[in-house]
Amino acid sequence: MSSQSQDSNDRFREKLGLPFPLVGDPDGTILKAYEVRWPLIGLAKRATYVIGRDRKILKAFRSETDMNAHAAQACEFVARRTG
Repeated sequence: MSSQSQDSNDRFREKLGLPFPLVGDPDGTILKAYEVRWPLIGLAKRATYVIGRDRKILKAFRSETDMNAHAAQACEFVARRTG
């Protein structure tokens, strides 16, 4: 998810060949609900959530500087749960 438009997220997904949907949130409704918006500047924070089938957050990762850690930690968490 990002604060960009849905069209922008769809193009990004296609460009990378991602097998899952991305969500655009240009009005910030979802970003506000997950408390991932920088209060003074309004930009989205970098956060990755693993969400269960029951729609509850199972794991959250936050890092503004280590983007590779988000994917690595999320994949490791999911692998341990399904492994």
